Amino acid sequence: MIKLALSDVDGTLVPFGHQHVSARTLEAIRTLQNAGVRFGLATGRDEPDLIRQFCGHSWPFDTGILSNGKKIMVDGTIACLTLLDNDAVARVASLTLEYPDSFVSVYPQNAVPSDRVYCIGATREQMAPWLTSVGANAVIVDRVPDVQILGATIACNHSQRMMEELIARAVQECPELDFAQPFPQWCDVLPKGLNKGSALSILLEALGMTGDEAVFFGDAENDLALLGSIENSVAVANATPAAAAAARWHIGACEDDAVALALEQIAQAAQGGFVPAFMRP
Repeated sequence: MIKLALSDVDGTLVPFGHQHVSARTLEAIRTLQNAGVRFGLATGRDEPDLIRQFCGHSWPFDTGILSNGKKIMVDGTIACLTLLDNDAVARVASLTLEYPDSFVSVYPQNAVPSDRVYCIGATREQMAPWLTSVGANAVIVDRVPDVQILGATIACNHSQRMMEELIARAVQECPELDFAQPFPQWCDVLPKGLNKGSALSILLEALGMTGDEAVFFGDAENDLALLGSIENSVAVANATPAAAAAARWHIGACEDDAVALALEQIAQAAQGGFVPAFMRP
């Protein structure tokens, strides 16, 4: 029986280019919770962004895996927190400055929606395509600030090929870090070995659950570790080929509220004592 449903956000719950989840998705999460099944996110984003994407609500993500596993939440309390090393992020930022139309963004811990996101060496023009990701309060600075860093990302406006070259160099020069792309020309910076998949066991232990009692919905590269480590892995129809191949189950597209439909099916199954429709052979 499924007791916990986890979902990625961008490209899974929220279509790219959209600002927030649909009304149906919010209602489906409530329906799931009312059926006695927990819901949580497994996302690269942190609370300030999620507040916006969930229309000012925080209850949908008071439990889950945030910031690609660097923050694990249980009932609104931080159960585990891992920060990025400032010197390592500074080396990535210095490297990125060698590439045109590329920059690093730094997301402080303990941020609120009105707080700053720091974009290292960017211009307003370079930031413009990424305002949905970096946030309207992003500010340009010339170096990594002396703050506790929860998240860092690389943006590259030039080309995906250049992004891949940049990442290859960063892997060589910053061995204490990992890099994962949730979508083209945008890359998450992570502590070595830490990801959504590595965070799953911590979350399950805190909730007193086993792996077969959880399901995860994803679509992209930064979901691969979790898709590969959970028995009930699900890819949306718009998932990357790698994410689709890693998933056990497959549903419709993000744009069609496919995850909302799957959550409704899980709720029905929990109440009726049967297997959710999308998980039947």
